[in-house]
Amino acid sequence: MFRTQSENGAAGRSLHLRIMRSFLLYNVARLGLLVGCVLVIWTIWGRSLWGAVAGIVISALLSFVILAPLREKSAEELIGGVERRREEKKKAAKKPRRDEADEDRTIDDA
Repeated sequence: MFRTQSENGAAGRSLHLRIMRSFLLYNVARLGLLVGCVLVIWTIWGRSLWGAVAGIVISALLSFVILAPLREKSAEELIGGVERRREEKKKAAKKPRRDEADEDRTIDDA
């Protein structure tokens, strides 16, 4: 019926890892696209500052188009996690703590 603190922590960690997984996957995909674009441009134009800038601009445009589903999934999971944590905090704030209940009983008994 009641969850122990370790069970709550494990549930929170699994949610955190799932959110972090999609966030990390998106960022690794962006980084890979950036490195790939810069390397391709450098092979064509040679190693120069303009080649690096062109690779960065091209990878930004490609990631905006190609990685849109990953970005949306990551954003939805981040927002959902924030909302869940906010609801859990509201529930915990409404629920009287054990210490407070013991203190109230002690005062009432006196």
